Amino acid sequence: MPVRGQFEIKGLDAYLETLVNADKDVDKVVSDVLTEAAPIAEGELRTHLLKTKQAGEVWTGETERSITSSSVQRDGNYHFIELSVGGPGVPQAFYKEFGTGHQAAEPFMRPAFRKLRRSKLKQMLKAVLERFGLPTK
Repeated sequence: MPVRGQFEIKGLDAYLETLVNADKDVDKVVSDVLTEAAPIAEGELRTHLLKTKQAGEVWTGETERSITSSSVQRDGNYHFIELSVGGPGVPQAFYKEFGTGHQAAEPFMRPAFRKLRRSKLKQMLKAVLERFGLPTK
């Protein structure tokens, strides 16, 4: 089973209100932002994964190669992408993130998600607003 995480971005109401007031298709804008976010999110996961590499650790690259993202999905008004790492053939992603009885946890997903939530996605939405020539707050 792949390691999965979920988080919501709060504080985007002002950006979305700007789009609505400018008569823009909010669903399309959110979809565009998430499409742009997928490779950035994958990159953050890779960066944080590589930060956990220990000297002398056997590094096959399987965990890094297992990082994937889905296309934009929608459930009602809820738009999302799924990021996953690992899977049935790559259990070491789970062990790296959460540890085992013999190995301390070396989280890489949670720090990557924290960084994405705190800055990256809001920066992308701001860039989209600027593309439309709309004010950013």
